Amino acid sequence: MGTGREKSLLARRPAAAPVAIAALTIMQPAYASAWSRDAGELMIISRADYFTSDIGEISVGGADVGGSFERIESNTYVEYGVTKGLTLGGKVFYGTSWLTRGTEVESASGFTEFEGFAQQQVFRNDRHAGAVKIAAGVPSGFEAGARTALQSEGVDLEFSLLYGRSVTFRPIKTFAAAEVGVRKRFSDSADQIRFLTTVGVEPSERWTFLFDTYSVKSLRNDATDGADFDVVKIQPSLVWRATRRFSFQAGVSEEITGRNLDLGTTYFLGLRTQF
Repeated sequence: MGTGREKSLLARRPAAAPVAIAALTIMQPAYASAWSRDAGELMIISRADYFTSDIGEISVGGADVGGSFERIESNTYVEYGVTKGLTLGGKVFYGTSWLTRGTEVESASGFTEFEGFAQQQVFRNDRHAGAVKIAAGVPSGFEAGARTALQSEGVDLEFSLLYGRSVTFRPIKTFAAAEVGVRKRFSDSADQIRFLTTVGVEPSERWTFLFDTYSVKSLRNDATDGADFDVVKIQPSLVWRATRRFSFQAGVSEEITGRNLDLGTTYFLGLRTQF
């Protein structure tokens, strides 16, 4: 990792470093780890995604035709340590989408999501760490490149609890992390419970294998035409640490089950830079 937080972790908390490295490489959909950043430290994550989903047969002009949804999206995430325990951050997504129905194609481009957060360290030692986070975001509709089933207006507010733990150190480092959050949606969309887990294996200083899961459970309190869906994703990925400042990640995110949602697959590449 970079010359900032990674250097201080490796120097002062070698046992905690594997979990911090793993959790901070999660590009989507959750970014923050249970280890808050030290004061003055900055991390920037840039990622490119390609998403594809078959939406099944639909009726066009009285005939049943196949349909698909595709999206190319870029996103940037920033995290900055304000004090020893307080971290502020945010993310922004920009995408171009194509909705195909037979020979008809509808496309749109624009910013798909904005979000900011504040995270406070609750406890932290050589073995594990915990934190609380509050985030506020503004999702968008299809006209800005988002999937139809996820369209929402208004503002989302989420409160989360985060926990990370080193599991083994030798001969191979392994680690795990989890985040659970409740998201209030100030719109017609249903409120949600979100749950993220990460398991990682670090066979060397340069290579890390991650396996993430991400679940969204709707509270089903949506109004008419509001977004109401459940989804479970799995995301294996590989991280290569080129230098202390730069790391690269490649992986795939597969939606394995869901409700009121056409499942799809995301392929992604990411670059993480730390100062």
